[in-house]
Amino acid sequence: MKFSSISSVLALAASVAAVPQKRCAGNSTVPYTVISGVKVIDTPLVRKARELMEANFEPFLIRHVYRTWLFGAAAINNNATLSAKIDVEAHAVACLLHDVGWDTRDNSPFVSNDKRFEVDAAIYTANFLRENGIKGEWSPHRIQNVWHGIALHGTSNIGLFSEEINVAFIVESINMDYPGPHPRFPVEDYDHIIADYSFDGLGEGTNRAFTHIAATKPAATYDTFLEPWGVAFVEGYNPVGHRLFDRGNPNVTSPPPTKRNVHGTY
Repeated sequence: MKFSSISSVLALAASVAAVPQKRCAGNSTVPYTVISGVKVIDTPLVRKARELMEANFEPFLIRHVYRTWLFGAAAINNNATLSAKIDVEAHAVACLLHDVGWDTRDNSPFVSNDKRFEVDAAIYTANFLRENGIKGEWSPHRIQNVWHGIALHGTSNIGLFSEEINVAFIVESINMDYPGPHPRFPVEDYDHIIADYSFDGLGEGTNRAFTHIAATKPAATYDTFLEPWGVAFVEGYNPVGHRLFDRGNPNVTSPPPTKRNVHGTY
């Protein structure tokens, strides 16, 4: 399914024309543009990542990844330490592509049959950088930062404590996507971003994606934060016997999972 026409309104129409070779947070001289009042990097690589998302994913997910990028960029612009240390191109691509593992289409180019969705996205994005980044600019270490930032974003109680600031800040930016102003940047930035990239459809879309993942590769969701979606919404899903607790305590009986529908327990 293609969503290019919708995304043009959501994203590219929200941009001001790019102005090359000006100062942008985190780099000395990089091209930038302004989206929703926030100055962001605007390289061909970042534009390609934007186009990939807009051509392949539903509007709710496009809005989500843009919010994570823009919230992070607003924080970078508002903090001298982040401005000096964050690799803004790596940050942009990581935020934009961090959820390609949510693709629910058959034979998706983004999704494996056996890996967590975060790992699928990390692998795809690392390969995207190798194939599309300017040769000589994307060192293994730089790519690895993106890989780790994406792979750890679903376990933020680990990723936020990475000793590599670029990894930790990718995780932080992705986890900024909740309603309400943020202490990292002015409320005006938040209001401008939400006006263009609302939270509409995020809850329903997340439920669809997580339920699909739990149904199609349940083993990749046991003992993860997706497990409750499988228990609640997938017929026959049962993590008992597959979790670390069960393997370590074979003689302890776990309570059966409680099945739910959208209105509650049944």
